[in-house]
Amino acid sequence: MARQIITISRQYGSGGREIAEKVASDLGFAYYDKELIRRIADEGSMDVGLVSRQGEGAMGKLSSLLTFAVNATGADEDTLPLAERIFLAQSRAIKSLGEQGKCVIVGHCADYFLADYADTLNVFIIADAASRLQRVMARNNIEEKEALARIRKTDKDRSAYYEQHTNKRWGEAANYDLVLSSSTFGIELSAEIICAIARL
Repeated sequence: MARQIITISRQYGSGGREIAEKVASDLGFAYYDKELIRRIADEGSMDVGLVSRQGEGAMGKLSSLLTFAVNATGADEDTLPLAERIFLAQSRAIKSLGEQGKCVIVGHCADYFLADYADTLNVFIIADAASRLQRVMARNNIEEKEALARIRKTDKDRSAYYEQHTNKRWGEAANYDLVLSSSTFGIELSAEIICAIARL
């Protein structure tokens, strides 16, 4: 069965976004990354800037418990902290995209939200440390020390965000259908592999 939805999670600096863009282009699928921010904001009736700044940063366990309480009791979502309101809006926005199908979604716990969708291919992109460092330095025109700090912080934030909300480990192979190393296969071949699997 051909896959109609592809989620791509990635280590920072692995080239996951470039791979996702190529996969979407080659398959003729819609592509959602930064555009998803606007959809989440619309879904939660929130300011786009607030949603964008929140990003995939870490959240406290208290706010996660508050989300559970709202879901369990039907309490007013507006009483939640901003981070949790964004997470709930994110869930609804991504599931709506899943219903439409034929899309590539980057990050935002999409693999978790779409776990019950049988036609989804969940991918995690990794790369070796040297490749990631060079890509981040070149893309942002920054020195090695700053690039290393940015890599560590971004991965830490993404991991904390994912794990606090899904009770799964970010980047653990068992959580995905496919884990690819862009430093082994390159951007082009990585995209081709994903497309080939999606077409099966």
